[in-house]
Amino acid sequence: MAVSSQASPPARPVSARARKIAFASLAVAGIVGAIALVRLQSAPSSESRPPERGGASAGAAPTGAPSQKPVAGPSSQAPLLVDVHVAKPEPLELTVPATGSLIAHESVDLVSELSRRLIKVQAKEGQPVKKGDVLFQLDTADLNAQVKRLDVQKRLAKLTLERSDKLQAENLVTRQEWEQARAQYDQAEAERAILGVTLAQSTIRAPFSGTLGLRRVSEGAWVTPQIVLATLQDTSRLKIDFTVPERFTTAIKQGQKFTFTVEGHGERMSGTIVAIEPQIVASSRSVLARGLVENHAGLLPGTFARVEVPLSADDALLVPSIAVIPSVKGRSVYVVREGKAQLVDVKTGARTPDRVQILTGITAGDQVIVTNLLRLRDGAPVKVNTP
Repeated sequence: MAVSSQASPPARPVSARARKIAFASLAVAGIVGAIALVRLQSAPSSESRPPERGGASAGAAPTGAPSQKPVAGPSSQAPLLVDVHVAKPEPLELTVPATGSLIAHESVDLVSELSRRLIKVQAKEGQPVKKGDVLFQLDTADLNAQVKRLDVQKRLAKLTLERSDKLQAENLVTRQEWEQARAQYDQAEAERAILGVTLAQSTIRAPFSGTLGLRRVSEGAWVTPQIVLATLQDTSRLKIDFTVPERFTTAIKQGQKFTFTVEGHGERMSGTIVAIEPQIVASSRSVLARGLVENHAGLLPGTFARVEVPLSADDALLVPSIAVIPSVKGRSVYVVREGKAQLVDVKTGARTPDRVQILTGITAGDQVIVTNLLRLRDGAPVKVNTP
């Protein structure tokens, strides 16, 4: 009898994905075990712990709050040793430099008041002239004809008025007729005066004594009030305009002397301040001053000048420059008051190479700190270093 045997199914191979999962699980388990072992070895035993302060046993729990160190306040800080400068009134002399330019004492562009033809040029360019000299002559042919016509009308009006006066005395004319005759005479006289003014305007004269500039027109040219015929400048004296910083505005006065130099002249010349602009120039924060100088050196208007204005004060409060602390709000200094450093805002004035004038903020006798400024704070205790 034949026995049939059925073959068993072959074993299913393990997939690659399953192997990867198994390896990842083993790796994670190894890492977790390593971390646990390290923590166990690093934890201190209860026997190695130091005993609590105050004699408490190792197993006793602390009963009080943890102790804290006291924080030192400003009053507990040690005073900072500083050097001071005692402010006191003292004389101050310095020179304020400035720049300016020379201006003619009098200067004018000569133009015609009328629109007419130029028939005669009597001025010689570049030559000195006196006040009232005839410089240019305009055409007046039509004006002279009008003058003759008005003279005839005026004579006729005068004769009519004289007859009216005689008839009025004899009551042979009315009051109205006499007033009309009088008005005609007055009108003729007024028109003659107006024409006389126009006739005078046709002659261009020098308004002041000076030197005539270059002539810009020729005879025969048609001139108008917009055409410059020539320039006239009085250079016997010169004005000099210069600017001074606004902090010195209270120090300069009218009548004050100053010195200046110009290119090409080695000598130092002097002048006098005659006027000061009553406002500050916003763009430069300075004030404009005008001086007057005698032109003995033959200087020309427009020349650049370097000006030096000497200033002096008998009771200026000066402090070392190092004591002044600049900031966005202005300037300040540290002053010792009641054993503490107090920051005081000040307004400065003149400067010397090593000192600064204080206008407001401190008074005579104040102790201004000059050392350890970087370590100071407002209200910090200080101790004055006595020599």
